[in-house]
Amino acid sequence: MEENYKIYNDDCFKIMQQLIDDGVTVNAIICDPPYVINYADWDKEFNMPLVIKLCYQLLKENGNLILFQGWSNVAKTISLLDENFQIQNWIAWDRIKGRGANKNFVSTREDILWYCKGNNPTYTKIYSNIPKKTGGLGKKNGQENRALTNVWYDISPIVPWSSERNGHPTQKPLQLMERCVTIWTNKGDTILDFTMGSGTTGEAALKLGRKFIGIEQESGLKLPKIDWQVIPFVRD
Repeated sequence: MEENYKIYNDDCFKIMQQLIDDGVTVNAIICDPPYVINYADWDKEFNMPLVIKLCYQLLKENGNLILFQGWSNVAKTISLLDENFQIQNWIAWDRIKGRGANKNFVSTREDILWYCKGNNPTYTKIYSNIPKKTGGLGKKNGQENRALTNVWYDISPIVPWSSERNGHPTQKPLQLMERCVTIWTNKGDTILDFTMGSGTTGEAALKLGRKFIGIEQESGLKLPKIDWQVIPFVRD
């Protein structure tokens, strides 16, 4: 891909198949697809088996597939991914602020599944935002902060008073997506987000020197303050 990015305001299944037919491949897919919990009209159904099949065809060998999931659907998604991808880790992001519930626990957890199309994934070690509590031996590696584990509670979610909030109901913080891009891709790589929503993955990708392909079916895209050129929705 010669351009730094392409944005399609169209159906992800249609565009992903079109990209495959055009011979396009990507280094990584980082995406927050619908959890199918009836949160909104676009969250009532989603063909996860089909999209995983398309992801496999679009990813380069040893490419990373990073999928955000909710507790209620993560087990089903794992069973689908295990058929063709290699699991690398399963991260829990504790948003701290959760959805209230009278007959269940408050939900503050989002799962981040790390799979690879192969056995040699891109991985860059970084450190958390949490300062070490011990001196001496605890800082012998020269790092002031704790190592990053597979439980992330050092990044706050988007709240109504967040300066970066653009109104999308499931918007992820830029710091979170920058972490994902940094860990699982290299500079110059192409990243696909097939349900890009608020566009934060694309913002992080471009900011960190990656290329980006974004797909979003909903009209009236609520994108970050970047001069995006969007390829419009076209019905057959």
